[in-house]
Amino acid sequence: MNLSIRQWLAERQIEIHQIRAFSLGQLAGVAYRIVQDMELKSLAPLDFCTLVEVLELPLGSVWEDIHVIARLTESLLRSLSEKKALKRNEGTWLAFQIAYLQALQQVIQQEVRLQKPWLNRAMIPTPAEILKELIGKLSLQDVQLQGLLKTLSPGKLTDTQAEQALSVVADSLLVQQMNNATVAWLIANGAEDLEAKLLTQRLTNSLSGYLLKVVAENAPQLAQLQKFFQLGSTRNISTSELGTLGTSTNSTVGDKIDLCRENYRGILLQNLSTPLFIESFALKDIYIPLKGLVAEKNNSSSVSVDLKKWVQEQLADSETIAVITSEPGYGKTSFCQIWAAEVARELYPVWMPVIIRLRDIKYGKTLAETLNSGFILNTQVNLSDWFEQENSRCLLLLDGLDELPASSLGTRAKAIFLQQLIEFQAEGKHKIILTSRKNTLEEIDSDILLQLQQIIIQPLEQEQLKQWFQQWAILQSLPIAQNFFTFLKQSGLFVSNSKFPELSALVRQPLMLYLLGVLHRDALIDDEIWQLAQSNSTFTVVWEIYYRLSRWLLGYPAIGGIKTMLLRSGSAHIHRTQEAIANLLSGSHPQDLLNQMQAIALQILHSDRDQIHLPKTSHPHTLPAFYFKTSHSALLVEFSHPKLGEYLCADAIAAQLQILTQQQKDAYGTLMFCLDSPQSVAQHLYKLLGYGVLTREIKQLVIETLLHQPKSDFSLDLLLQRLELFWHGYCQGRWLNEGIVHQAWNYFHTLDNPINVEQINANVGINIFLLLCAGYRVTKVAFSPCGNPDNVTEFYPEALTMLMGKLAILSNHVLVRRILPQSLIGLNLSGASLSQMMLAKANFEQTNFSGANLSYANLAGANLSRANLTGANLSYANLNGANLSRANLTGANLTGANLRNINFETVNLTNACLFDTILNDTDREIATVNGAVFSLEQFYTLKKLLSQKSLMSITPSADKTEAWLHNHPDIQGLEGLQGETMVSVDLYDDDDDVEDETVFSVNPNDYD
Repeated sequence: MNLSIRQWLAERQIEIHQIRAFSLGQLAGVAYRIVQDMELKSLAPLDFCTLVEVLELPLGSVWEDIHVIARLTESLLRSLSEKKALKRNEGTWLAFQIAYLQALQQVIQQEVRLQKPWLNRAMIPTPAEILKELIGKLSLQDVQLQGLLKTLSPGKLTDTQAEQALSVVADSLLVQQMNNATVAWLIANGAEDLEAKLLTQRLTNSLSGYLLKVVAENAPQLAQLQKFFQLGSTRNISTSELGTLGTSTNSTVGDKIDLCRENYRGILLQNLSTPLFIESFALKDIYIPLKGLVAEKNNSSSVSVDLKKWVQEQLADSETIAVITSEPGYGKTSFCQIWAAEVARELYPVWMPVIIRLRDIKYGKTLAETLNSGFILNTQVNLSDWFEQENSRCLLLLDGLDELPASSLGTRAKAIFLQQLIEFQAEGKHKIILTSRKNTLEEIDSDILLQLQQIIIQPLEQEQLKQWFQQWAILQSLPIAQNFFTFLKQSGLFVSNSKFPELSALVRQPLMLYLLGVLHRDALIDDEIWQLAQSNSTFTVVWEIYYRLSRWLLGYPAIGGIKTMLLRSGSAHIHRTQEAIANLLSGSHPQDLLNQMQAIALQILHSDRDQIHLPKTSHPHTLPAFYFKTSHSALLVEFSHPKLGEYLCADAIAAQLQILTQQQKDAYGTLMFCLDSPQSVAQHLYKLLGYGVLTREIKQLVIETLLHQPKSDFSLDLLLQRLELFWHGYCQGRWLNEGIVHQAWNYFHTLDNPINVEQINANVGINIFLLLCAGYRVTKVAFSPCGNPDNVTEFYPEALTMLMGKLAILSNHVLVRRILPQSLIGLNLSGASLSQMMLAKANFEQTNFSGANLSYANLAGANLSRANLTGANLSYANLNGANLSRANLTGANLTGANLRNINFETVNLTNACLFDTILNDTDREIATVNGAVFSLEQFYTLKKLLSQKSLMSITPSADKTEAWLHNHPDIQGLEGLQGETMVSVDLYDDDDDVEDETVFSVNPNDYD
């Protein structure tokens, strides 16, 4: 005889939805009465199964009650144990039901938030009063489901089976029976076969975490289960393992159970069920082990090592912080999530893993206070209490040094935080693992870097790619994975000497490989995309990938015709269907949703943080989960991944810049700009660009977005003209004088961006300069930041000097990493005043310095190849090691200049003055042959003979230059710049292609 909880409640006219609001005490009362009836009928704990009662019903009628049934089952466990101590198989039977129901509830809630199409078939809207009448008649009549539910019949769990379930959990017979029944239940409710299996796999990923929670919260009742979850005391770890983990053999934790610690361990394991973006599978299901190069302090070469193995070896070093670095998309955060769960399951209580996203912290008076502010359980426990415990060591996984919140201290806040971490680690009690972008560490003082152990995550190697495609075949289908692999292979992206080395490295990033897989399975990518790389930069390809992803998600704009792809039964969930798009849009126009996405993206960008608080009137559930993560309780929103966020921000900035070119007719029919006055343009740009400095990636994506706009709607030339007018006003200090920067300051502070007025003004100037340089480079017109030298009223010779001064307000990193190496190529700096400027290692290739004043400037190591320095004043400039190949220094004054370590073979020195220069005898002879003079008297005599006008016309007429080039026939013309130089990446030891047959060794029964 078995007990039906649902029937027991119905007999007493109690509906399950009525007890949702019951307190624990009220639930305990219901459980007490049920146990009384069980005693009268001589029923045991094995004689009921609430999981079966849930799986008998349609999802639409039961999904909101799953949590209530799990709570009632937990109350029954406690009431039964009060009557009589539970046997191990009885406790296991009840604990697994409770945990499985909780895990199932979590997966269903995740699917509801993702608005999955299969739920449309599972939850047909039914009026509440009709549903109430039919609730008892809605049992699923699926034959296969009913047969599988019988395998979970009460009373069949033996003690041996219970021990197996506790030991191996997911691989146990009990869980397999539960999984089989759940798959059949999901299919009966409208999910496709593979989809149901993937959802059940997600549930299984988190089951250990829920079991841990149930056992910890019911420790007295489930005393025999505690040892299987390392509750109360250390597990048996070998001496050798302890040595590797950096702890002593007598390390113990007290017998008392710290419920907060155990619940946090459970959360780390439960998070393994989180879907990857909007997929049916989780990160754990596609994740493959990563490899990295150890950064040797003596700059010696190192070999690629397994990331997990290296990090675990670092646990033995109790005095040094270990740092995992890479660019976004290589898997730093993913590794932290996967490894933290492994540590929680396998290395606890020797190590207690704690993940803190540094974007979540608020700076406190102490490091412990700062870290505690970003701890997800900080309302229940203070991290400092865990730090002070004698017999337990915390493994602090601090994710995202580059995501530290902005501070009024500027870049000093990051240095102070790092110093606090170093001092904390030096105490030797706990271990810090830090993740960061590579360029963030480059901003750190070298003395601090020497105190860190670094590893740099590498692109996927051949064996890793093989594993990835095997996983993709299981999660999608073997044909989909094979076709995708063949597509990339035939494009030549898997060979070490690929024609497109940057693209080859791109597809070896886990994130980009997944995104390409998404597009390829829906036939939204083909060989045309690689052809873009032949005539454009890699950023063009990256932009095209992101743009197609947006079209894939929204089905908008519908261009390029309809794809002739027939969706077969059982595979619709893999593809982006019209049903899925309709669920997302909920009747709205796609452009309205795009506008909302752009507005949120700009707010996140302008806050200079990685997340923002939405107002209570907002509707975060309408934002696509593919691009945004939202916390409904706190109304927090952030990007699902920084790389996708970069595209959204670039798209939003481009849309705002286009407003500057939009025109309308006034009441008299005169065409005028929507933002017509200089003040309105300035207000718009200060609000748009004053938040911080545009990253290189966002700047390039902005330019690509603008280039892809229909010419009928947008003119890049017109935008550049309007930006240049604003720039000239900026150089005069006009916008500061008119108080526009203060208006922007008010806006940024409403977003909690602690930026000050001077920083806002500097940011705007630098961003406009970067956009003008990039924009004019695309149009193949030289940007003149100083204006027109032939018109005194429109010429600002100190414009660049002024901009460099603004950089001092921000960070030296902007000058060294952004301006000097990238943004000065091909500028027109004719007549500019750059005296005494620090321009070491700057890239001035093809820049026009005719008549410019560079006296006493530091140009050591600068790239001046093909630069026009006609008539420039370079007296006493430091040109040590500069690249002057094919530079034209006709009539230039280099008196007293440092000209060491320069190759003068191809330098035009006609009439250039090299008086008193630092120059060796060999170079002096070459300079003489190339037309240089070494006498001040001779130089000034020549200047008198040549009028300024004729001297400045030397360049265009190039009579002497042509004669000089005629004497150097070995010099050949160089092609124009096409983006950045592509660096070859040799990922393999040999040049062999990846073999198809070695990749897809997939067992077709993996999910049967």
